[in-house]
Amino acid sequence: MDEFGERRQHQHHPSKKYFPYVKLPSFSGKSNPNIYLGWESKVEQIFNVHDVQEDQKVKLASLEFLDYALEWWHKTIVDIRLNKRSFVVSWYDLKECMCVRFVPPHYRKELLLKLQRLEQGPSNVDEYFKELATILTKIDMHESEESKIARFVSGLRREIQDVVELYEYSSLEKLVHLVIKVESQLSKKTHLKNSHNDNYYQ
Repeated sequence: MDEFGERRQHQHHPSKKYFPYVKLPSFSGKSNPNIYLGWESKVEQIFNVHDVQEDQKVKLASLEFLDYALEWWHKTIVDIRLNKRSFVVSWYDLKECMCVRFVPPHYRKELLLKLQRLEQGPSNVDEYFKELATILTKIDMHESEESKIARFVSGLRREIQDVVELYEYSSLEKLVHLVIKVESQLSKKTHLKNSHNDNYYQ
């Protein structure tokens, strides 16, 4: 075949874009919702980084099932073939299916209750924010920026709230940096005051 013939063949039969090898973490199906949600989050991150196509996600994820998770998946496939269960086509379908099995209903309720009661307490601002962000991620709550800010501020210690309310902030990230700075300044003032009192009594 000449050069022009090869070009014509290439135009009529474009080469398929083969998906590169992507290594995902394994999942054995342990009865711990935190383990499953951590696995799901990591897999989703890898999919996004490698720009995995939607029709490949279920195949790649299911390849990493071990032990009970593998048995559960085989049973799920059988149920699908027998029309006992709806098809699992997309990554969203698989996550929904796995959440029903590996995340008990009471888990979300417990997280919501924990979220409602969450306050900074003795923790520093960074620790408090990370715990808040982790709970919101696990619950998969898509709150508005204003709602997140209000929730974050309402749980801060009173002396920090009083200072923060004097400032304007447009995003939660900027607010967190501001609050950390305020906390540091208040801590320095408290330290200086205690040092002054100690010197006075001495």
